[in-house]
Order: sequence, then C-alpha cells, then structure tokens
Amino acid sequence: MRRATDHTDGETTDQRLDFADVSLSQLGPSPADTALTGAPLPAGDPRFLARDTARAAIEHAHATWREGRPRLIALTGPSGCGLSTVLNQIPSWLPGDTTALRIDLQHRPGTAGDALARVTHGFGAAPTGDAVDDAVACLTAQPPRLILVDNGHYLYSRLMGSNDGIRALHGLMVATQGHHLWLLACETQAWRRQCDATRTDRYFDDIIALDYLSRDDTATLLATRHPAAGDAALALDDDQIDAIFKTSRGHPALALHLAELAMRTNAGQIPAPFDESPLRELERTELLALAEISAHGVLTAADLQSIFRRDSQGINILLHHLHQCSLIAAVPREAAEPGYRLQPLLAPVINAHLVRANYLY
Repeated sequence: MRRATDHTDGETTDQRLDFADVSLSQLGPSPADTALTGAPLPAGDPRFLARDTARAAIEHAHATWREGRPRLIALTGPSGCGLSTVLNQIPSWLPGDTTALRIDLQHRPGTAGDALARVTHGFGAAPTGDAVDDAVACLTAQPPRLILVDNGHYLYSRLMGSNDGIRALHGLMVATQGHHLWLLACETQAWRRQCDATRTDRYFDDIIALDYLSRDDTATLLATRHPAAGDAALALDDDQIDAIFKTSRGHPALALHLAELAMRTNAGQIPAPFDESPLRELERTELLALAEISAHGVLTAADLQSIFRRDSQGINILLHHLHQCSLIAAVPREAAEPGYRLQPLLAPVINAHLVRANYLY
C-alpha cells in the first residue's frame, strides 16, 4: 500500500494514506457477487443495508398521498451515502399496484423546454414546449405514478441563464403533486444551496435525510462484503474496524476500499488516516472551485469560467492541478465537454475540510 512520504530514509516514516491511493479506475459497475462496487445496488440486492427510518417515512408519505393528500418528498444525503441505491429499493417497499417512473438527470436543464421534455419523454409523451401549464396538462392526463428523480444536484446552479429550466421543473412538480407522487434525491450540499437560494424546502412536505453509515453499520458492511468475509484468518478485528470507520467517516465504498487495501498489503495492518496536507496547501481559488464542484455535483471548465469570470487557460490549469492532486475526477459525457466531480471515495474527506475552512456549511 502506498503511503505518504514512503520515500524518506529517516527512522520515523509518515504512514498516512496518499490521496493517490484512491483512483476512479477502482470504482464502477461490477457483478452482483463482487463485494467492492461503486455502482448503485439494484432492488433486492442482498448487499443492501436496511435504511429502516427512511423506508418508514417513504411508506407513510406514499400512504398519505394515496389518501388524497398531495405530497412532495426530498431524499437528501452526502455524496456516496447511497441515494441511488435507496431509490432502486423504493418500488419494492410499496404496494404491488404502485407504478414507478424513474428519471435520472444527466445534466443541468438549460431551458424550460429542455427540463419539461425530460419529464414528458419519461411518460412516453411528445415534448410540450416551454409552457409549464401545457406540461401539467400532459402529466395529469397520465395515470398516477410514483416519480423518482435522481441526481437532484443538477437542480442547483449559479450559472448565468441556467435557472429557467430548474424553475420550470420545480413548478411542474408542485403543480402535479396531487396527481403524482414526486420523490427527489439530492446530495446534501446542493440541497442546502437550493434551500438558501430559492427556499425550495417550503414546497416539500417530507424531507428525509440519509447519512453515512454508523460504526455498527460499517462493521456489518465489512462483515458481509469484505473480500475475505467468512475467512476467520483474515477477519477484521475491532481495532481495524474502528480505524476504517474513522478514516472513511462511514462512507460505504471508501470503507470497503480501505479494508481491501489492508487485506491485499498486510492482513494485520490497521489502515492509517489520509495525509490531508495537499488540501491545506491549496490556494483560495482552488478551494472555492472544489466547493462549487461539491455543491453542483458536476461542473465543466466552461461552467467554472462562468462562475469565477476567469479565462479558459487559468481554469484549465486549476482543474489540471486539482486532478493531479487526485481531488477531482473527469466525467466523460457524450458529444459534450467533460465535467468534473469530486473524487468519489474522497468526497467525505474533501467536504469535511471545506466545512472546517468555511467554504461549505
């Protein structure tokens, strides 16, 4: 396992983890029998850890809606806590006659027509144009459905001229909440910004907050999904679990990654914390860029140019430096400029630093 300052010749060596130990290539889709995966778990997957409080709140909201009382539900949580995985489970929690429609936002809607067309397309209907009233008429003509909207961070934006689509989609949700039950999944930082900027929370009846795993849930996760689960000789002891929980902050994929690193390099070694000096050495503009990427979920170089009013060369140098520090990862997009997000496994570490430095809250 690579460690910070392993190259030193002194008697005492810094044994903290390098940010470079975490790479995007170690994440991604994997078969159902693979313990470590960065992909959301499908409905009924045995690896899913129960979220009983969230489930009870969603079941109650659904029952209330069926009684004829309009509801809007927001499901919020920090990056990597499992929002998409929970969304995948929800249809199986509700009565069998519930019809669910899933809308995965892939980009920030640029215009009202773009936002409304994304929804009407999910219903198999033709685009209705820029008028929210026309889209409302289209949706209310459809049978009642549970509409699950993922990647709600795309409904926050500081970009000039980008809020028309966001307002149109919010308006559509509010106007049709008596006919359809909307559930929006949104990362915490984007949700907080939405609430501060437009008081979005006023329109939602149920705001269900997820968090990273507790220490006990992390222990359960490692017991069932650690690559050596079932092998008593390689089982993690309490000290190792405590260390993994402290470093991962309960981030499921990071906890599994640390356990896998410990097993691969030295089965008896307790994982060390990360060396956070690269974060402390960043300049103010670089920290602001990380904060904006965290709040928006994904931003392109052009987006950052618009926010910071800087030339393309300066923004590209900034992004290159953050990428070299393993703090951000590129997000390829079809026929479009690539976006950038926080390095997925490092999100809890980066966000915690930004909160302490007053760049996030």
